[in-house]
Amino acid sequence: MLFDLLWLISTVALASILACSSRFFGKELLPALLAGSLVVAVFIAGKLGDISIPGIGTFALSASIVIYSMTFLFTDVMSELHGRRFTKSAIIGAALCYPIIVLSTYFSRHWTPSEFYQDQLAFESIMTTAARVTIASACSFAVSQLFDVWAFEKIKLITKGKMLWLRNNGSTSLSQLIDTVVFYTIAFYGLMPNEVLFTLMIGTYVLKLAIALMDTPFVYFVVWFVRSGEKSK
Repeated sequence: MLFDLLWLISTVALASILACSSRFFGKELLPALLAGSLVVAVFIAGKLGDISIPGIGTFALSASIVIYSMTFLFTDVMSELHGRRFTKSAIIGAALCYPIIVLSTYFSRHWTPSEFYQDQLAFESIMTTAARVTIASACSFAVSQLFDVWAFEKIKLITKGKMLWLRNNGSTSLSQLIDTVVFYTIAFYGLMPNEVLFTLMIGTYVLKLAIALMDTPFVYFVVWFVRSGEKSK
């Protein structure tokens, strides 16, 4: 549990620091961070590990859950600082990375290995899973993130720009539910018993909600830090 908590906190903190650097390098850095996080998430999604949630139980979760959840931090920061149009463009740009991943994994699997390469079977096993996971991730990412931006903007209008915590958590909690159901259904349906898949969805969503709550002060800090830089210019 200590390792899991350390992993989570360090990832959220690092994502926030990187987002803060857009104050110095420009808002164009944020879409790059979003796309990079997605690529990493795709290639570690096939690894499943156990995590224990006090009062709920032990769940098997994809290793990608932490880094993938950070994409919502990036999009919420972009929505707050730079608006819906900029954020939608970043999401579409990140989603366009998926065809490249699918094509690259396909040809790399079928490329005749060198006589010096002894890990072809292991590589094919990982990359075969990655192809299906990539398709699942592409669908869930596009649908959930576009919904997240829409919900974030709607809540912002209703609250007249106040209560960042509400639009951050409100939009993310709904979009993460959509993301979880779509991703795990496409990625793992038929590969494991339905009850295991359902348990995986529940555990994943509970952890995503916890991450959403945890990253709220980090979102506040990033927004404050970047805006304070704009005011000082």
